[in-house]
Amino acid sequence: MRAALIAPLLVFPAAAQAVCPTAADLDRGILLYTLGGDTELFRRVSDDVVRSTYLSGEEGSEALLGQGLYVLDNVALADGEVLPETQIHFDFPMTSAEMPEPAPETDWTVDVTVEEAGYSEQEHQSYSFGPLTRIGLGRCSYDMIQVRQTYSPDLYEVTDYVNWIPALGLSYLVQSSHAHGEDHYVYTAIEAVR
Repeated sequence: MRAALIAPLLVFPAAAQAVCPTAADLDRGILLYTLGGDTELFRRVSDDVVRSTYLSGEEGSEALLGQGLYVLDNVALADGEVLPETQIHFDFPMTSAEMPEPAPETDWTVDVTVEEAGYSEQEHQSYSFGPLTRIGLGRCSYDMIQVRQTYSPDLYEVTDYVNWIPALGLSYLVQSSHAHGEDHYVYTAIEAVR
């Protein structure tokens, strides 16, 4: 009788741990939630590209991320529809497979061609990878590398801070500082799409 009572207790901790998404869940999707109720859905497009769909009410954005981090393409959404006139394409001088995965306390710089509204210009992007730390998202905890991204030339003096989760192969924006202030995004929970 005692064994019958203890057995469910032994199984429950394993079940609670099993709900945390893994990289394999990118095929169906990994959903993150923000403090303000926004969501960001990540899905694998290929071995080295992840699609991010960020929704805030009826508006949002969709981005393709090389290695789950480097923005290849970004477009705004309204009422679930893509707004083609807002599309920005970033042409890197290598394939997504050749882009480096972040390593703790290293840097990477690259020159890209930015194409927007029929125009193109060169942009120098700098990535500074911080130390390996831990991040909690709801009941789940992951190793994380914070990435500091800067762009040049940049009239708005933007510096983005992104959390990259190596075990999942994805990243999400937590802060954007610019000439007019700062925007913060607080992520509170994560789940696999079932």
